Amino acid sequence: MNTITKLLTIATVSVLLASCGSDTPKENETAQDKVNPADLFKDDRPAYDANAIDANASIVEIQLSASGNTMAEMVYDQKEMKAKAGTTIKLIFKNNSTDAAMPHNWVLVHNGTMEAVATAGIEAGKAGNFVPNSKDVLVATNLLGPGEETTLVFPAPPAGTYQFVCTYPGHWSIMNGNFIVE
Repeated sequence: MNTITKLLTIATVSVLLASCGSDTPKENETAQDKVNPADLFKDDRPAYDANAIDANASIVEIQLSASGNTMAEMVYDQKEMKAKAGTTIKLIFKNNSTDAAMPHNWVLVHNGTMEAVATAGIEAGKAGNFVPNSKDVLVATNLLGPGEETTLVFPAPPAGTYQFVCTYPGHWSIMNGNFIVE
């Protein structure tokens, strides 16, 4: 390397190092002045209002049951559900288990979030039906004991693939599936 190239390299490195920020606040900088990296990513998912049911929309009835009296046997009877965008979904959900240790719910979440939602559901506890207050949850049933049934009516979310899951602790990895809106 000749002398001019060395000087240019040293100058470039010096400028780069000087321009790098540090974690220590500057003299007049407050915590509010710092950019939170999470703020850099916007939620580009379409808005969804579970209460915005169109009275003129066609109704799609889906019957779903949960069964099994042990962790090894528990299952939803469907792994995939489909609906058309713009319809109203009438989900009739029944817990066919007979063992009191097998309560179940049905939670519709954004694709790729079921594990995080189920994990956060533990903190919501039984009083919260093991459903967290999360932007990833679109709609959810209450926790059903053996033999109980519920009906949940909601507008189909925008076209795309969603997931459904039982968020009772330990159930999410087996009791889940895809909810496809075409």
